[in-house]
Amino acid sequence: MASLGWRLLEGKAGYRLALPKLSEEECGLVLACAKRIASRAETTEAPGTAGARQAALDAVLLECERQGLEIDSEQREYLASSVYRKTYGLGFLDELLADGSLEEIALCGIGKPVFVFARKEGWKRTNVCIDSQDYFVSLVNRLGRGLGRRLTAQQPRLNATLPDGSRLHASMPPVSECELTIRKFGPEPLSAFDLIGLGTYDAKMLSLLSLCMQSDMAVLVCGNTASGKTTTLNALLSFLPSSERILIIEETPEISIPHPHQVRLLPFEEGGIGMVWLVRDSLRMRPDRVVVGEVRSSEEAKAFAESALSGQAKGSYATFHAQSSRDAMARLSMMGCLESDLEGIGLFIVQRRVSVYDRARRKIGEQRKVTEIAIANPESPMKPMPVHIGGRFTPALRMLHSGICKGTGMGMGEVRKELALREGFFRQGIGKGGAQGPAAFGRIQEFLFGGGK
Repeated sequence: MASLGWRLLEGKAGYRLALPKLSEEECGLVLACAKRIASRAETTEAPGTAGARQAALDAVLLECERQGLEIDSEQREYLASSVYRKTYGLGFLDELLADGSLEEIALCGIGKPVFVFARKEGWKRTNVCIDSQDYFVSLVNRLGRGLGRRLTAQQPRLNATLPDGSRLHASMPPVSECELTIRKFGPEPLSAFDLIGLGTYDAKMLSLLSLCMQSDMAVLVCGNTASGKTTTLNALLSFLPSSERILIIEETPEISIPHPHQVRLLPFEEGGIGMVWLVRDSLRMRPDRVVVGEVRSSEEAKAFAESALSGQAKGSYATFHAQSSRDAMARLSMMGCLESDLEGIGLFIVQRRVSVYDRARRKIGEQRKVTEIAIANPESPMKPMPVHIGGRFTPALRMLHSGICKGTGMGMGEVRKELALREGFFRQGIGKGGAQGPAAFGRIQEFLFGGGK
């Protein structure tokens, strides 16, 4: 049976793609059109989206004329759409990539259902699968087109960042049965108001963290996979003045902030320019803040530690995979950081993706929750002191308040008053509009630095 490389599946599916179910004859026609377009593409320049869709329609009309077939307007539309997906588009992925409610797209193997992770709903099985390894490889390489990376028998594993910022990981035999995972990012990062609305933070915690960010502390945001570390860091960076110069050093671009004075540097390993070298270069760039991005390797760990210790900026920030502040210190030590290197980290924020069982609906969901906020321990650097753990603040909170006093020049009474004022601002801001994107950033900046109450 002719195949487009993907096919629709029967049975239950939590997420159904609105793709036409083609007959054997229609499938053959689409493949013939795709072959016609492919042969012509060798001698003509690739058209834009509108031109590509018109080329797909023209190919359908020409092929129908050649075969003496008569089709109605509805057939003409879905056949042309199928030809476009097969030739110029990304097959069924076009629809999934366009859905802003999806956070993850996962292909688990040939002939197996594709799964998606829907925001606030969790994993869902779709009604589509890939049925050809050749198509899988061509699809991955089409995704990686323009990035200079390809999936081949000699290179059966691929990591890349797509133009829209989504992260892609793909592999094929002998590494896997043909696996593709795409981590999507929304067009607008979640704001501090969103984090409260989702239940990840409360207004009291954010009021405290907003002052910490302005106290020139080095901050490490920790957690397990997909716990929202980068989302939180993006939101926390909105607490920094828009007038400051922010230097972002990342291997994979993920930090998205609206500050106008920002500089991005990417390591170039092939040329011997790694993260540590870029951090050292930043000494000559007069940054107010340095964001190292996600720490995954020993090179990145040393880069963050050096940034936090060197004092070339008022604050350094990164995300890291760890289940607690002590786990973070242990892992950083295992990555080659000396205990003295880690003394510059002033604040640890730990959040996790945890399962939640809805007894009434008999379903398991998940939430992202803050499990710990800790500060550096001058007596024992490898054992940070929890300020907030188990849903409660600890006596160490007073030490954090002292650090805020030192970093802001305020007295203890002023700090307490400012914390109460900010807590009220965050509470009142929920559900009053402008909770995302530039509008939220503007509201926060006006309140913190423009005299707004």
